[in-house]
Amino acid sequence: MVIYKIENLSFKYDKFEVLKNLNLEISEGEFTGIVGPNGSGKTTFIKILAKILIPEKGRIFYKNIELKKIKAIDYAKEVAYLPSEIKLIFEIKVKDFLAFGRYPFSGRFGKIEKKVIEEVCEKLNLKNLIEKNLNQLSDGERQRVYIGQLLTQRPKVILLDEPTSHLDIGYQFSIMDILMDLNRNGITVISVLHDLNLASYYCSKIILLKEGEIYKTGNVEEVLTYQNIEYVYNTKVLVYKNPITEKINIFGIPKYMLEKD
Repeated sequence: MVIYKIENLSFKYDKFEVLKNLNLEISEGEFTGIVGPNGSGKTTFIKILAKILIPEKGRIFYKNIELKKIKAIDYAKEVAYLPSEIKLIFEIKVKDFLAFGRYPFSGRFGKIEKKVIEEVCEKLNLKNLIEKNLNQLSDGERQRVYIGQLLTQRPKVILLDEPTSHLDIGYQFSIMDILMDLNRNGITVISVLHDLNLASYYCSKIILLKEGEIYKTGNVEEVLTYQNIEYVYNTKVLVYKNPITEKINIFGIPKYMLEKD
């Protein structure tokens, strides 16, 4: 089933065209990675899917209903969004932060459903953090809590913008493993990713953007070829299949190493 259908989507910041005539379908149950160089429109695209930005032109359909016709509160009951950065301007305990995820269902003054929060804490191993203030946690711990808040919404779709930025390699894999597990259990995952190797390891579909346009979309082996990467990123790369994981690995080659004496 097609969960998102995008038709002739365009977006501008003032006079600067960020996205240009995107046409795309994303199916239910896919783990979709949105990749491309800085400034290619990845964050803008995910914000449009999250109903944070309104496209200048074109239409988006969610489950065959035009997105602009879906009330924000109804959309939040099915689709959860995690931005690339959350700025905390006040202290808040983890348990209270998680409870915010139930807002679309309970309202501002509604009853907090403790069972849902307990299930999320069990799933993401957050029990030892529940009474701590969010600003006391490491970046990796906070990211698990942020994903936990998404899960308290019990979403059908999760939208993420660079969920592994600022994380060490251990936490990168830990966070992506969580997302993979959610995807295998029926949640559609759509994520902006900078790390092409993480995209290769975890995604079933890749959308490669260049200068606001879709340069290529398809499975990992169709999209992450050395020809596509070298053209879109304007850099030399080595692409090969890892003999252990049988997944594609991408290595950048510094320009100075290619220069002859």
